[in-house]
Amino acid sequence: MKLYEKAPRHGAVICFDEFGPMELKPMAGTCWAKKKQPQRLRVTYHRRQGTEQLLVFYDVHDNCLAGTIHKRKTSRDLLAAWRRLRACYPEDIRIHLILDNLSSHRYQSLSEFARTHNIALVPTTTYASWLNAIEAHFGPLKSFCLNNSDDRDHLTRRRRIYRYLTWRNRKNARPNSPLRLFRRY
Repeated sequence: MKLYEKAPRHGAVICFDEFGPMELKPMAGTCWAKKKQPQRLRVTYHRRQGTEQLLVFYDVHDNCLAGTIHKRKTSRDLLAAWRRLRACYPEDIRIHLILDNLSSHRYQSLSEFARTHNIALVPTTTYASWLNAIEAHFGPLKSFCLNNSDDRDHLTRRRRIYRYLTWRNRKNARPNSPLRLFRRY
């Protein structure tokens, strides 16, 4: 994609995708443990605390990753996340929003919001979500935040994910990236 090669004049290239559903269950992973004393995973037959979705944005040219967690992935939740994204950038900057071809992105309210707020929707082709550059960041996110975890509540997991995003951006992102202004809550 040409948008990945060079930033458009008066524009920003942002990739968007969802990570989830994330449910509260023990997740296997690797860790340092005493010899012959492996960590055991607790049994969870009934999961009554529901699931959550991480809605993530990635600024390609600033190498900045930001996201927010919602209980569901409805058009209302997506619209709230897109509003926060739009608030990070000045109105005269055109946002080229690269997203996969899921049906949840086809809601009328989302396309109307994009049209009225200087956002160009750039869908990837069907069955080619790997063309979305944000997909490469889900592996490290899972390794750092979810593997070898056994969270008892969603708040603990949220804090760990947000701490990871803050650490990652402090280490890798351009210091004055507008996406750093993204508010999670």
